[in-house]
Amino acid sequence: MNKRKNHRMHRHFVALAMTLSFMVGCATSSTGPTTDYDVIVIGAGLGGLSAATHLAFNDFKVLVLEQHDKVGGCATRFERDDFVFDASLHAMAGGGPGKNDRGLFQLLKLWGIDRKVEFIELPEFYRSVFPGVDITLPSNWEGFNAALKTRWPEEAEGIDKFQRICAGTLADMMELRDLYRHGQSRALVTKAMVPLRQRMFYKYKDRTFQDVLNECFNNDDIKAVVSQLWIYYGAPVAEQSALIGLAATETYLSDGVWHIKGTSQALSDAYATRIRELGGVVKTNTLVTKVIMENGVATGIETKDGKTYTSRYIVANTDPYQLTFKLVGKEHFPQKYIDRLNTLKPANSLFGAYLALNVDLAERGYHNTEIVYSPRTSNSVDLHDAMMKGDFQNGAVAITIYSNYGDPIYAPEGKSLVTLTAYSDLDAWPEYGTDYNALKDKKMAELVGLAAEVIPELADPDMVMIKEGFTPRTLQRYTLNQKGVVYGFYLTPETWEKVPNTTPIANVFIASNWSQTWHGMGSAQVNGMRAAQLIIDRK
Repeated sequence: MNKRKNHRMHRHFVALAMTLSFMVGCATSSTGPTTDYDVIVIGAGLGGLSAATHLAFNDFKVLVLEQHDKVGGCATRFERDDFVFDASLHAMAGGGPGKNDRGLFQLLKLWGIDRKVEFIELPEFYRSVFPGVDITLPSNWEGFNAALKTRWPEEAEGIDKFQRICAGTLADMMELRDLYRHGQSRALVTKAMVPLRQRMFYKYKDRTFQDVLNECFNNDDIKAVVSQLWIYYGAPVAEQSALIGLAATETYLSDGVWHIKGTSQALSDAYATRIRELGGVVKTNTLVTKVIMENGVATGIETKDGKTYTSRYIVANTDPYQLTFKLVGKEHFPQKYIDRLNTLKPANSLFGAYLALNVDLAERGYHNTEIVYSPRTSNSVDLHDAMMKGDFQNGAVAITIYSNYGDPIYAPEGKSLVTLTAYSDLDAWPEYGTDYNALKDKKMAELVGLAAEVIPELADPDMVMIKEGFTPRTLQRYTLNQKGVVYGFYLTPETWEKVPNTTPIANVFIASNWSQTWHGMGSAQVNGMRAAQLIIDRK
């Protein structure tokens, strides 16, 4: 009893001391109460790993806890026979050397991660196939524009205008990249000056990507081609924030379309190695079940196996629902924050198939790396609705041929590896069991059949050696995200800001795709840095 009483008194003292340190704004990694760690990072996805790396690089004592048996979250790989499958990464925008060295690659260089991985620049952006159109676009503005002008010469002026809008919007956004660090007064002044200083950003921040396409182009087919990667951004084009389409296109075409040699697991492992080199601790197979709260301040965490670790700060690489309602408890959050979460719409989850073939698709004439195919229509709203209802035959499918990446890790010589991806909704899938397995097999056959209209070999049982499916339930199990969502919130002009990296709890931060720099593996790493930087700024 005395030990428990002393432990409670110690935790109360820690919470009181931490509360005072936040009130006077002088918390540093070398002052304040004694804790096990300066920062505990919950989740070793790329957001958590980048946050931990940035903190350890700045001399913070860091502990990273991951529920899975390997780091990476979605940025992982798995093996089947002689094949290696990347769980999710196709390409990262701005994640490689030799271009503008802005954004993500600046961070990789700063932390020394760039010296631990090898980057593969993909020559192709994507191939777009829908009724009446089949076009392949290179991964740079010169080639991208040339391909469009060859197909639609009458749209040349609009093609050039589209590039200017993309470049100008991202440039404005880069000028505002430190706004999240500003105090309230400075932030108000900065925002007040946006209409004068960041005019392109201001013009398009409340518009949809469809609005931009209509401003630049007349032909509906070129609009569909230019916006084809809505298939990876979440919302259909008519509802999607213009900012994500403009910024992503500019980053890909100016900074490069990059993959990590050895799969995304190589990037995740490089982060974990770097964290340990800098004195941090990374633990896998460790599920965090609770954030310990004392007097409105987080003082540490509890794990599923009953262990506790104390810290001065918490960084959650989780969705905000899990953080608010499961780990912390909604009683510790103001109603305004909870109401905000309840008004934001989560984006979609994914359904797909991993395929290994005993033939070399490149030798058979399939040289693409990324194909987006929709045989019935190019209307993204109709395609989105069909996929979310589970009607994959009338939806779209993204076909990624990893064995064409120039990385021998994926498939043995003479063989191929392909992943098929479509949007999906958890509510369309029953709980695990007989019905679930039967539905997965049925829908996987539909999706493979759709992709086989482009690559017939995918449906040939004599050629397909391995076929495994994944659903929103699979993603929910591995990520713990609400409804298996991988993109965070549904990005419309009204909700593109998502939630900040800060939370109403002064020493708890969010580093996941659900926070402000959007989604995708590149953005997750930037979000991690932002959450870490806010802690570093407390110095």
